[in-house]
Amino acid sequence: MAFVQGAAGRLRLSEGGAGEPTIVFLHGLGSDLEAWRPVLERVRSSHRAIAYDQRGHGKSDPAAEYTVDALADDLGRVLDALQLRNCWLVGHSFSGTVISAYAAKHPEQVAGLVYVDAVGDASRAPAEVKVYFRKHDEGMTPERLRESYVEMLGPKAKPATRQSVLESSGRMDLKAFAALRASMVGFDGIAAARAYPGPRIAIEVAGNDVSVPASRLPATRQILIPNVSHWLMLDDPDATARAIEEAIR
Repeated sequence: MAFVQGAAGRLRLSEGGAGEPTIVFLHGLGSDLEAWRPVLERVRSSHRAIAYDQRGHGKSDPAAEYTVDALADDLGRVLDALQLRNCWLVGHSFSGTVISAYAAKHPEQVAGLVYVDAVGDASRAPAEVKVYFRKHDEGMTPERLRESYVEMLGPKAKPATRQSVLESSGRMDLKAFAALRASMVGFDGIAAARAYPGPRIAIEVAGNDVSVPASRLPATRQILIPNVSHWLMLDDPDATARAIEEAIR
């Protein structure tokens, strides 16, 4: 464990393993690097792998600004601090927008993108979805935030997954939730995809009813994993690690 300096404060980081290509893991909204721990333990046998807590999450510092672009800037600071080039970026859920934003601005720095049940282009989501997010997120409280994650976990999440997700979401900077979801629905994922010519693979939950999946981005290959919740890396780390290995071949 270590800390690097992000654009607005310290970011807690975990680095380990050896072997190319290097893989950088970004957790989703309300999570932290510990969500990737079971997968990191598996991929580090053959790859250098890095994960970090994004601003306002886990043990990283909170910030005054929470936007997709700000988190993409933090990602750039992590890559620069570790002198990483030509690595694969893996983003879960909301962080599909973060890896897309970074790759669009720095395509020469990225070997490929892996979206893990991640957002592709929420800017083209139905109007009622955007209205729901705005109304739902107004005046967010810790109690309502917990209720939101209980609902998102659904019936397929394992008990250990449920506990981990609820604990990590309770540690996030509360104001980050609404701010990042608002930024997410304003992010043009299609334009970002067109600006990055490298490979894109979407690892997604079979049967998951997501209105803006990354598999709908242009030239994006899909890999499905059955019988898991949205937090598939916790429910089935073996299958998730295998899918990531398949994606980056």
